[in-house]
Amino acid sequence: MKRLKAADHAKTYENVVYIENLSSNEYFQKNGEEAAPVLRDISLSVKKGQCWGINGDSLFSIKILLEIISNIRPYKDGKCSLLEMGMMRSKRVILPHVFYIGSPGMVYNNMNVLEFLMFATANSKTDKVLQQEQIFESLINIGLKKISMSPVRSLTKEQKAVIILLTAAYSSSDFAVFNLPEYSFDDALTGAMSKIAKFMSKKGKTLLIGTQSPDLIETVCTHTAYIVNGVSAYTGTVGEFKKKYDRIMMKISDKNAADLAKKLCTMLPEYDFSVDEDIITVRNYSEEEDNVRLVYEKIAETGFAPEKVKLNPKRVKYACEEIKRQYDLQK
Repeated sequence: MKRLKAADHAKTYENVVYIENLSSNEYFQKNGEEAAPVLRDISLSVKKGQCWGINGDSLFSIKILLEIISNIRPYKDGKCSLLEMGMMRSKRVILPHVFYIGSPGMVYNNMNVLEFLMFATANSKTDKVLQQEQIFESLINIGLKKISMSPVRSLTKEQKAVIILLTAAYSSSDFAVFNLPEYSFDDALTGAMSKIAKFMSKKGKTLLIGTQSPDLIETVCTHTAYIVNGVSAYTGTVGEFKKKYDRIMMKISDKNAADLAKKLCTMLPEYDFSVDEDIITVRNYSEEEDNVRLVYEKIAETGFAPEKVKLNPKRVKYACEEIKRQYDLQK
């Protein structure tokens, strides 16, 4: 690979990533079908300061897309620019303003966490004592105080990945790519990643995360993209994604759930009522806004007194389940 000279690329850009009709060099083939690119006609626009979660039905597709965006992997067709600089399709060039995380092996096992972060930020112009205080305070603020003095070799691969992400936040890089979609992060690490992402956004940095975790996207990301069968099924804000695909209005708990659902189906044909044991899930597939009050009124008219009615606040998890259902991806 060739590294670009760090000719000072002015930080006046707004488009950090711009992709139009991109197709990959890699192909897949299903039984009896023609070979098709793993990625085809992908379009994406990432603005400065945003945090994107790239999700989809295939870990391989996610990893390839993030490698192309990072200019690690060449692509076949389309347009792709990074930090408003065009990228050559076949020539791989490491850009000086990109921090790529594709492995937990970037940390050194012979140091503890604080020592590694001090080493990784050694080029900082900040006074070293003050720098150590700031980094230690950051570890406390993001909930990682317990591992701050732990040997790196004792950490899980997920913990190492989050430490590298914190390194990216302190680096001079304007754009970080977190390409570990096969990793699963617990609540503590997801919370830490959320705080790191907010810290990066305040500094004008942009973050792209490859993941199949709805909870991580819900907690960490401002925007998301979902790739199905190699094409973009959705790109936009997390809020709009939930609004568009999470059709669940409420869940009703009752020991006579099946009987109650039958009555409600007749009274409210515009809604969908599915029963799983004692739980009725109410979905709205119409173009109209949810009319929760109407559903409550009809429940009262049935004469049933449900044990519990819980409104759904719209979640990425349910939106992902719905998009899988629509594209027949459910296992």
